[in-house]
Amino acid sequence: MATTLIIGASGTVGSQLVNELDKDHEGLEVRLATRRAEVAEQWHAQGREAVLLDLDRPEHFAEALDGVDRVFLLTGYTADMLHQSKMFVDAAAQAGVAHIVHLGVFSAGRHRIPHYSWHELIETYIEASGLAWTHLHPNVITDTVLATVAETGSFNVPWQESARGWVCAADIAAVAAAVLREGPDEHGGKNYWLSTEMATGPQVAKTLSEVLGTEITCSVSGPDDLAAYVSSVPSAADRLYMESAVATMRQTVLGNMGFEAVVHDDVQTVLGRPGTTVEEWARENLGPTA
Repeated sequence: MATTLIIGASGTVGSQLVNELDKDHEGLEVRLATRRAEVAEQWHAQGREAVLLDLDRPEHFAEALDGVDRVFLLTGYTADMLHQSKMFVDAAAQAGVAHIVHLGVFSAGRHRIPHYSWHELIETYIEASGLAWTHLHPNVITDTVLATVAETGSFNVPWQESARGWVCAADIAAVAAAVLREGPDEHGGKNYWLSTEMATGPQVAKTLSEVLGTEITCSVSGPDDLAAYVSSVPSAADRLYMESAVATMRQTVLGNMGFEAVVHDDVQTVLGRPGTTVEEWARENLGPTA
């Protein structure tokens, strides 16, 4: 029985991963990590194993990693991910962890995007640590972009009408769950690229409208609009990450992010089924209204 630590278990992808492991955690003892005591208490009340883990407090690492064999590593979305991940990987190696599954970004390795580089540096460090590793590379996450659709009937894309690849959180989670269950003998040393279909924002809105039987609108904005918002973000660390997102949008609009405008469906590779399309996601998560 392999003990598996899930970091980021309360987030968009992490909570879906918990759902997947609730369905099937054969061969795994699942331990959930959170930096919030009230969340840990809630999980304990549900009968789950949970630990406090603040990636900015390395004194938490030894207890959280005690007896752990496999780790799902998802860091916070700030520049602090570099230091956090280095400290955590060092602690994982010292604790005898065998396999780290890292959630990164859909990157080609040659670009001008700071936070993509941060993820790549983290992955390079994991690979140099001597631990078995698997890297997951999701493209645009459907659930994140379309989070407001049910309430507002609209969503925004800040990359104008450029086409990008899309993948849903449940598919990312299903791949992660399979990798954690099957372990490094099956998945060690592998990169999985998760981009199920390619579409522009308006094309996604058209698909949603057809599924729901009501008009869904896509507000198409650009990098300057996002930059104006980012300038108001009070946290310097959050602002630095968001400024990198602005750089991503600028490069997308300039046509320099063609490596993201692809279909590369490693959901099929890992699970033996194709990834979920936007249309299928809408039917499963929103349902028709007419």
